[in-house]
Amino acid sequence: MVVAIVHSGHDAGSLNVSGDAAMLPPPSLFKGVIDNTSSIAASLGNGGFGIDSAAYFVLVLASIQWLLIIISHCVLQRRYVKPRPFVSRPSEHYPRVTIIRPMKGVDMDMYQTLESSFQQAYPSDIEILFAVEDPEDPAIEIANKLIKKYPKIQAHVLIGQDNVGTNPKINNMIKAFARAQNDLLWICDSNIYTDPGTLRRSVDLLLDNKRLGVVHHVVFSESPKTFGAMLDHALLVTNHCRMYLAINAVGIASCLMGKSNLYYKSALESAGGLESFGQYLAEDNMIGQALWQAGWGHAMTGDIAYQPADIGTFAEYCSRHIRWIRTRKYNVTFATLYEPLTESIVLGSLTAWALNHLYSFNAYLVFGTFLLSWFAMDMMFFYRINRRSAPDWFWFVLSWGCRELLAFPLWAIAIAGNTVVWRGRKFRFHLNGTVKVVT
Repeated sequence: MVVAIVHSGHDAGSLNVSGDAAMLPPPSLFKGVIDNTSSIAASLGNGGFGIDSAAYFVLVLASIQWLLIIISHCVLQRRYVKPRPFVSRPSEHYPRVTIIRPMKGVDMDMYQTLESSFQQAYPSDIEILFAVEDPEDPAIEIANKLIKKYPKIQAHVLIGQDNVGTNPKINNMIKAFARAQNDLLWICDSNIYTDPGTLRRSVDLLLDNKRLGVVHHVVFSESPKTFGAMLDHALLVTNHCRMYLAINAVGIASCLMGKSNLYYKSALESAGGLESFGQYLAEDNMIGQALWQAGWGHAMTGDIAYQPADIGTFAEYCSRHIRWIRTRKYNVTFATLYEPLTESIVLGSLTAWALNHLYSFNAYLVFGTFLLSWFAMDMMFFYRINRRSAPDWFWFVLSWGCRELLAFPLWAIAIAGNTVVWRGRKFRFHLNGTVKVVT
């Protein structure tokens, strides 16, 4: 799950709330949270934070989490089930866009993912820059085939690396960032496929609101072929996806994943340029925070960044998610420490204990009901946001259950360490979130 909760004193946080106000739950849904908070206050006044207070506090956290789940379903209905239509405006009003595609090696279904940039139904000119480090990288051949297939689109392969930091993705993209001829940049990972209308709808948002600095797209995994890929798929299309939608709808802070994002080059340059984020592995999160704190708002369209489920083994799944959690620990510490309380088994167990302690409810019945309700909401969410072919439901349900069971152990392992391995290199984190290469 991607969570980036960093409070900012700027007014930019109100941008997403106003955009999604029509789909947020009514104030009455907050009543349970308020009532429980009052009970905690009363208990604290009568003798400190004891067991009763802890139980009430758990119920507050559970109420908040269920509220976020409801918000995610409201966003899903408003934005994804009924996607935003194109805005009717003259084609000359659309600015030119540079699409940057960083590449390293051949990704799963790479020809199709890269081709989606050439197939954008955009009224103005686009420039596509493929950035790669190694002149022998096999991805170059795929990019050149597409450049030859679409001669009317200005596209180039840029080879080389500028060592501006320890983040290899930033080092790879610097040359494309400097070469880009347009102020509007769409940075899109090489393993991401987007629908043809994605760019136009994204630019429509930027043109409609001059205070927006980022338009981003939720990531949706598809076509898992192995058990490890199924676990990754189960995470990305349920817990991660709905939390990403809910946090961005509430809009109290930056929450950004760097798979498919539109930025203004001038805004990034005012924040120090891409090179200033080269010392972080979570450059997407740090860019989002920098723009947020500078007063630039974030917004999302109803478009999806499709990522082929490319994990091969169970060990690869565990390694990837330990790396993600460990990276977040040093960039958004409080949110990462809070993560287990957003997971069904941990929160369900605590809720069962709290209701048993306070009201003598059967703890096993409460836990079972909690887990089944959570499962039902996840399945409903996935069914409604999925625009592709239906999965093998037996394997999907099995992988969902295994993913839920693994969530806390993987989190605990990640919290205990301070190094990660990414693309064959080992990095060690400093307390301020920066990294250094170990090997």
